[in-house]
Amino acid sequence: MSQITRLTPDCPPDAHKVMREPENRLEALLAVRVEDAELQRYGAADLCEVLALMSSTPNIICSDACQEAIKPHAAAAEIKPNFIKIYGNEACILYADGAQSSMLPFLDFADNFNKYSDFLAHLSDKCLISVDTLSMLVLRSISTVFPWDKLLAGDFVRQYLRASEKLSTDDRLLLTDIRYGRASSEIKQTKPAAYQFLRLERKLFLQYPSDD
Repeated sequence: MSQITRLTPDCPPDAHKVMREPENRLEALLAVRVEDAELQRYGAADLCEVLALMSSTPNIICSDACQEAIKPHAAAAEIKPNFIKIYGNEACILYADGAQSSMLPFLDFADNFNKYSDFLAHLSDKCLISVDTLSMLVLRSISTVFPWDKLLAGDFVRQYLRASEKLSTDDRLLLTDIRYGRASSEIKQTKPAAYQFLRLERKLFLQYPSDD
């Protein structure tokens, strides 16, 4: 049985919109890159539960085998996944209902966290940006902040980059295990670098929910 916790935000998704209209247009779409190793380690059912944390209609970049593994478990996780087809520097979205988007510029940031230093610069562009599964909740929350407060979003990007830089390979695996309910999140004393990343993720996830 899945031990994945779906946290409840402290404020409703549109709470910040009551105060004022957005100052910046958010045009970019985020797509989660899922590696086959993650599917093999945690299984398709729990992978879908994790993708549900991102969105009820997550955009997913993955292998054909991973795509076929996700489909039978999507309904149970209450998601309707969209899959991304990449053609070099462009990509399109294959929607769950069979429709297909037009071609969009594709920015592949998922393979190196340092690329996210340019994250805000592209959020106003009509494009697809890949995000890795470890960073997806932080970056989704930052994209939610961006329309209303670009300076604050920039501060969160810098916090994310500092936290990511300190993570070891073991820290990254531990954080993924925690997300999947395979390890305890009580790591403040034993794994301080991983704890700082987890603290940032949970702060943003709880305080800056998306519209989904």
